[in-house]
Amino acid sequence: MNHGLLPKGATPAFAAPPARWVKPIHLKVVSGLGRPALAVCSATAPCHYPPLEMSQAASLPWTVAVTRDESPDGALHEALRAVGATPRSCVVMEACAPEDSLPLKRAASDLSNYSWAICASARAVEALVLARSGPWPRGLRTAAVGEVTARALEEAGADPPPIVASEPGSKALADLLLTLDTWSGRRVLLPRAADGRRDLVESLRAAGALVDDVEAYRMRPRPDAEIRGTWTAGRPDAMVIASPQVAETLVRVLGVRELRDLKAVVAIGPTTAAALVAYGIDASIPATTSFADAARCLAELASTRR
Repeated sequence: MNHGLLPKGATPAFAAPPARWVKPIHLKVVSGLGRPALAVCSATAPCHYPPLEMSQAASLPWTVAVTRDESPDGALHEALRAVGATPRSCVVMEACAPEDSLPLKRAASDLSNYSWAICASARAVEALVLARSGPWPRGLRTAAVGEVTARALEEAGADPPPIVASEPGSKALADLLLTLDTWSGRRVLLPRAADGRRDLVESLRAAGALVDDVEAYRMRPRPDAEIRGTWTAGRPDAMVIASPQVAETLVRVLGVRELRDLKAVVAIGPTTAAALVAYGIDASIPATTSFADAARCLAELASTRR
């Protein structure tokens, strides 16, 4: 297998898979190097698991921790049930309002005067919609990091449909957007989490765009005792995780060994995967950022590890 080595904390760059679901990418901890590193299985390397038959998916034995803040009938729970897994809610971070909500309200009321609205999460879309009193303006160009965010924009009324990069992550979207418009003087609204990545902001500003970088919400960890309690009660065999902050919080509260002992970890996006592997925790990245592909990736792993 052809491996590339990245130092601790580095974010791997991956070639886009040639189809919506082709091959997951698996990040392994390389031992004996004197430091944590990543062994990156490329999309063409022989680390592909054979397609899972529906009869196999219907009998998956794993309980899976859902670390994102969603209800038991949420999208990730449903995607996991669809492949036969048993989801258990183990919420790590919870969303709360920004310290100052006035900039978001002003931007939301002025939404029709922007050239673009670009969102990195479904929560950012929800916060923007809640801050706006009227309908979504027709003709406003939009872009989204990942299919879940794109779906949230469409449900909000975005027309034309949002632009989504074929690769996960905000940097991939930033690189794509730079090819789609002449950005000098364009007014761009970018509502995001207080501690969200700045790839989009910096790339578009460097191209001459007038970017309003607005705090839409902030994430805070739940109390340690609550995280530990739901994890212990759920007794997960595996987990799906979607942010580096969640990874860091779980390591702090539960310890590295607890996470290393899981049968599988699916990380939505390379940044999250790199955060896990930096702690010595193997992670697999689905072909896209959709919850359906995250669940499918987990099912592929389960079919080989019974």
